[in-house]
Amino acid sequence: MMQEHGDHAHPGVNLPPEAAARILVTGAWIDESLLSPLRDLGYAPRRPSSPFLSEDALISELRGAVAYLHGGEERATPRALRAVRETLRVVAFLGVGYENFVDVAAADELSIVVTNTAGAATDSVASFTVGQIINANWRIPQGLGNRLPDWRGPHDLPHELSARRVGIIGLGAIGARIADILTRSFGADVAYFSRTRRHDVEEALGLRFLPLHELAERSDILVVMVPETEKTRAMVDAGVLARMRPGAVLVNTARPAIVDPAALHASMRKGEVHLAVFDGYYGPDCEMGRRLLDDFGDRLLVTGHVASHTQEATARMVRQAVRSIANVLTAGGDEHAVGLTRRARR
Repeated sequence: MMQEHGDHAHPGVNLPPEAAARILVTGAWIDESLLSPLRDLGYAPRRPSSPFLSEDALISELRGAVAYLHGGEERATPRALRAVRETLRVVAFLGVGYENFVDVAAADELSIVVTNTAGAATDSVASFTVGQIINANWRIPQGLGNRLPDWRGPHDLPHELSARRVGIIGLGAIGARIADILTRSFGADVAYFSRTRRHDVEEALGLRFLPLHELAERSDILVVMVPETEKTRAMVDAGVLARMRPGAVLVNTARPAIVDPAALHASMRKGEVHLAVFDGYYGPDCEMGRRLLDDFGDRLLVTGHVASHTQEATARMVRQAVRSIANVLTAGGDEHAVGLTRRARR
């Protein structure tokens, strides 16, 4: 049995499954049929009136809700969470990078459990990232439409991945899966940097651990695969990019803010980074992001944060989030809780 925690714990463990016990569900791509376990418990999942929620709109939508399945782009700020503290028990975030979307410290203070769906999209994101590595390495987009890429001589021809040195920043579940595919399937020479060394993965795949700047210096292809936090924002800065080999490829299928856009612009201008790949891009208010597109649009491959959005991965994420909500509402906690709520588990 999971235990309540914090000074503001909600009274009781089991909430009555009344029609008024609403669950807010955001994210237009969620299959309604996957929410049926919550309906079977007597709760009422409902969608917001608009897919784009400001802070005030989110507060309004969360009024009276006991749970919040977060699949959209809105921010669950401290103000929003405090406004609904009397009823809200759990925020189930779809994905792993919750730090930029849910204020976990505020949730901990209010005894609101936050969960994520670690592992549910690992294969999807890893496969997509390897696909983009292949796209960039072979310059496939430049050859679409029966065109030959701009090969001016034999040294402009692409290399096979077995001849490439790949660096991975972040060796969590997804980073390790990318390394596994690249080494076992393509014979690539892979090294990595991570705040926590993974001796088990090093031994299994023959990886090398290197400090970040050394990793950038040796990499023909540098992959960014860390969550966005205060510590990782602009982690790939001018100092890192200046170390990259001339003509290198940067692949960022994590969050755009991990790469400093001004530093990337300078690096691409100098030819240190020849081509950059993003899944999800800087916001419209980012002037340097716009300049990158204006000045180097033919050397940027940008997709709209789609790496985890396969039918299979999204179904796994929703099922896992639904189980987490049910566990918190009926037993007080869940194995996928993050933040201080992790210490409440028994």
